[in-house]
Amino acid sequence: MSTLVSRRTALSSTLLATGGAILLAPAAEAAPGDPIKRSDVMDRARNWVNRNVQYDQKATAGGPDGVYRWRTDCSGFVSMALKLGPTGIGCPNTTSLAGSTHSTGIAKADLKAGDYLVRSGVHCVLFQMWGNAAKTTLWVFELGSPSTDMNHRKANLSEFSSYTARRARNIRNG
Repeated sequence: MSTLVSRRTALSSTLLATGGAILLAPAAEAAPGDPIKRSDVMDRARNWVNRNVQYDQKATAGGPDGVYRWRTDCSGFVSMALKLGPTGIGCPNTTSLAGSTHSTGIAKADLKAGDYLVRSGVHCVLFQMWGNAAKTTLWVFELGSPSTDMNHRKANLSEFSSYTARRARNIRNG
């Protein structure tokens, strides 16, 4: 009972000190590698598209929350959208994104929003959705090159014939 009384006293003191306002602490930002919903991955990707983040392998840009930064190239973009660590210039590259540390391999036909296609040492794109029922076209987000920068585009699956499909270990439905 004394614990309850002391909590009420502390709450009453806080309300008096703040003029009756209830102060809520901001929710803690999920750390890189923590679980992330597919819908959040898509929101994070759209954030960089809307900001038109410029391609530069030697630079970084903040994610939507501004807490963490990722390299501004294709693999940095995919790492940012999926909130993978480590962050900064040392974020996962295409070789590590193609491996088993951050993801598992899946069939291309099983791609869902937030999965990605990667060719180790070359390039990667973030899958958004299928462009047709036959699953021969798809919508992707990518940070391609200094000449194209941030893109959201429809592509033919055949363009990615030498790529593998991957699903991040931290991704959740939703």
